[in-house]
Amino acid sequence: MKVIRSPRVVARLLVGTSLAAIALPAVAQDGGEQSTAGVGEIVVTAQKREQNLQEVPIAISAIGAEKLEQLQVADARDLSGIAPNVTIVPGQSSNNAAVISIRGITTPASETFGLDTANALYVDGIYIARSGASGLDVTDIERVEVLRGPQGTLFGRNTTGGAIAFISRAPSNEFGIRGEAGYGNFNAWNGKLAVDTGLLGDAIKATFSYSHRERDGTVDNLLEPDDSRDPGSRKSDSFRAAIRIEPSDTGYFQYIFDWTKATGNPFAFQVTNIADGTPRPPVTVNGVQVAQTQQTSVAQYLAGATFLEPECAPLGVPTRQYRDQICLNSDDLTTDKIWGHNLQAYNDFGGFAAKLTSGYRKWNSLTRGSDFDGVGTIRGRQFTNATLFNGFPSALLQGLGLPAQTAGFLATQQVPTTTADLFFTSNDRRHEQFSTELEFSGDSDALNWVVGGFYFWEKGSEDNPQTSGFVLDTNTAIFGDAAFVGVLRGLGFPANLAQQFAPVLGPSFRAANPARYRLVVTPAKLVYSTTSESKAIYGQFTFYPGGRDSGASVTAGARYTWDDKSIVRAQNGAAPLATAERGDASFSKFTWNVMGRYEFNPDVSVYARVATGYRSGGFNASDPVVAGSNVIPAFNEESVMSYELGLKTELFNRRLRLNVAGYHNIYDDLAIIVPVLTGTGTFQSRITNAGKVEYTGIEADFLAALNDNFSIDGSIGYVDVKYKEFLAGQPVNPADPVQNIAEFANPGYTSPFTANIAFNAVFPVGSNGMELRARVGYTHEDGKYSFNNVISSPFNEQIKGDDSDMVDAQLVLDNIPLGRGDARVMIWGKNLTDDNNLVRGIDFGPLGYAGGIFNDPRTYGVTVGFKY
Repeated sequence: MKVIRSPRVVARLLVGTSLAAIALPAVAQDGGEQSTAGVGEIVVTAQKREQNLQEVPIAISAIGAEKLEQLQVADARDLSGIAPNVTIVPGQSSNNAAVISIRGITTPASETFGLDTANALYVDGIYIARSGASGLDVTDIERVEVLRGPQGTLFGRNTTGGAIAFISRAPSNEFGIRGEAGYGNFNAWNGKLAVDTGLLGDAIKATFSYSHRERDGTVDNLLEPDDSRDPGSRKSDSFRAAIRIEPSDTGYFQYIFDWTKATGNPFAFQVTNIADGTPRPPVTVNGVQVAQTQQTSVAQYLAGATFLEPECAPLGVPTRQYRDQICLNSDDLTTDKIWGHNLQAYNDFGGFAAKLTSGYRKWNSLTRGSDFDGVGTIRGRQFTNATLFNGFPSALLQGLGLPAQTAGFLATQQVPTTTADLFFTSNDRRHEQFSTELEFSGDSDALNWVVGGFYFWEKGSEDNPQTSGFVLDTNTAIFGDAAFVGVLRGLGFPANLAQQFAPVLGPSFRAANPARYRLVVTPAKLVYSTTSESKAIYGQFTFYPGGRDSGASVTAGARYTWDDKSIVRAQNGAAPLATAERGDASFSKFTWNVMGRYEFNPDVSVYARVATGYRSGGFNASDPVVAGSNVIPAFNEESVMSYELGLKTELFNRRLRLNVAGYHNIYDDLAIIVPVLTGTGTFQSRITNAGKVEYTGIEADFLAALNDNFSIDGSIGYVDVKYKEFLAGQPVNPADPVQNIAEFANPGYTSPFTANIAFNAVFPVGSNGMELRARVGYTHEDGKYSFNNVISSPFNEQIKGDDSDMVDAQLVLDNIPLGRGDARVMIWGKNLTDDNNLVRGIDFGPLGYAGGIFNDPRTYGVTVGFKY
């Protein structure tokens, strides 16, 4: 791996940040009378029970409602950079998808149903199985918990990197109304309204909320007059209802319904690199020649093509420079509909408590069309076998043995043209899931315990038409001396004569070729459905050897998981399959963790943790079948062993909270995704277990209350990813084994270094409780690779993301008296420096071009709200 920042530099930064955090409150105290300000207690439920954040022996960040509101967090994608070693990038063809990376371990960029996530997303205790549904609007958020490190015991499979949990606000005992409305640039406006019914009788209370968000696109599509259909546009509506029944002081029933509909145009894809067909020679690995992905001559094809919209012609020249204009001849909107039911039942029986959490969710996603070249409508020469000899001189064709009349006719015919995009795709995805979890917990002077069982079922289907354009250099592939032998044999030449005449005729045909570069247009469709079933039992026990006041505790937990998966494929090419292709696989895993914690005093504690995690195996929907069968092969599960040490502190009379963690993860059987050109001529991805990887990192987060008016919060993280084994090198000689190309490997979608810091201020205005709040925040994320090696992804280095340096700010006038309630006004801005960095790259590998998605430009606006 290419090391971007040395560990020594990062260590100095971590120490410097910690010292600065410690020194700042001390300076404030020296400047005058000591303030009574301090950091407040944060309650989390990361271990299936309510606990003080500082008493939980894992690395966890919790973001409360006030900060979430200030940062305008609406879904998981808004959390990038808020916690150390956590980054999130958008999907490539969906408004709702997200690629989440925690401690270098990433959610797959592929949105196929056969591949599970590595970082789990939970909403009110319900696991959200698909990354494509990560962008659901979560209204009435009470807090977000970001758990870093494997969570294989209490949260189960698919948490090898960690988990993100959204916890919504429970209905209030008091009647209340809350609302807000806002407007910003790009014609963005939003509105929210929430109503608490208060107690209805003695036991029932409810909350109903609705939110609306919309904005125009952020990049101008020159071929679309309606700004609301430009790339980056979004229009969403969400509704949530929560009903809670508390028949006694010891228990409750709660039902939550949520519904979201989001329509828009995904972020603009901009071409940044095109290939010229230069051969890429094999590389030598351990003395074995390993083939590299070859690229087509896209540069020459575009140079000879006609841009039917003249204003789009300049876009045919690729650039890494951000463009605020693009040409999409296909810009149909995508629509996502998400809805779910959540039922919870809880009761404390005295000696123990029981909780049932059940959920049913559906997600339908329709992408009507995505144009992945962004250069408008281009007309170029098309390759077909029937028109191969069109336009060649009659004399040359007669030299092949064609009759004079036929040769004369072909000589007058034009090579056909096409206006096909380089790559076009649409998609119809449908998904439903059901899960239920029953847990029992209890505690005593010397023991906390929780045991439970979990069941999960899901079904998904995908109908994915696509059209690929492969540029064929006919002078090489058809009329090159070696290739021309096959052409002559097809025309009836004996083998010896074909070998003799190919070197003689080939140069003449190459010289007279009326269209050397021709586009092979290949329409195809991928149609399949998957089902998955998972069952697990688990338990975790925390012992206090000397009692709870002794300061020492030991936690041990274990989980056993059984997974069954199947896939049925009806089409994987131009035509439906005569016989459906199928795959069935079962996986199981025992995961465990052991943690020790020692509390030196109520403000300082250390912990050590050893934990394992497991990501289930599965199927890649476009993989070829096992030779001689209709069986789709499965890839294996992944596993991780994690070692972690942590320090949690609250110092200077609780004016500073500083938490530090270091970790070392050993990952086995990493499933990798590489771009390939299939035998049917279409662009797809392949998945295989190829890797053993080690992740070593350190991270810290802090909150310093300088005095009653000022505070600083921030985090910093570094992860060093080293590939020990990467069995993905395809040998030139089929007799040689697949080679370990770890020396060429890069971690995908991972920022080695992340940091954020925010300065906060609050001042009373008058004596009626009104406050003026201000916040200025800065977030840095190192540039990310989007693919894992340059051998199979030729443009991987060129499309590596830029370093991201984002500044945002908010100014809020809060608690403005308004009758029996109060109001607030907030002015906000995001990406104030207009840092237009490349955040996600896409390498089309053998198709010969690459590009990417850039960050949102500067946005700003004003929001007004009220509470009654």
